[in-house]
Amino acid sequence: MKNKVLKRFLQVSVEMVGEALPRLPIAWRNMLFKCRLCGEKCCGLNPEVSEEDVERIRRIIPSFKPYVAPEGKLILVGENGFCPFLRNGLCTIHEYKPVLCRLYPFYPVEKKTIQSVLSLPVDVEIVRHGSKQYVFIFDEQCPGVGEGDPVDFKKLLETFLKAGFPPGSF
Repeated sequence: MKNKVLKRFLQVSVEMVGEALPRLPIAWRNMLFKCRLCGEKCCGLNPEVSEEDVERIRRIIPSFKPYVAPEGKLILVGENGFCPFLRNGLCTIHEYKPVLCRLYPFYPVEKKTIQSVLSLPVDVEIVRHGSKQYVFIFDEQCPGVGEGDPVDFKKLLETFLKAGFPPGSF
């Protein structure tokens, strides 16, 4: 009897969490995206940067120093709260920008994690890496969503994992 009650409690808890969460936009197969180079959404996000990102930026701006958060993470943020490399609405380091900026507006999440609280659409893009499966959430307010060429989600995931940012770390 206790096991049935506990099982029902857990089921109801998961359902309640799922209802409380906003409906995250989940990337679909053959989704289109083209960066407009507008800086409209992405340049105010203050992403974490890796040591590799810092070194890449220092190739063109040797004096660059990221903000170091209290927990030790390196963060890309300027004095005004936006990216320090945003000038007149444009990214001045576009070819050298950090990994998370290159992935924007997409972010990988393990399928089992998101599936435990949200229903996945039928046409969801699922990317396998080893024994794990990933889906991508995205910022639907990014102006480049729905334009350009189909997104190569496998390449995005490889770029993300290679940079040492495990999904779910943010």
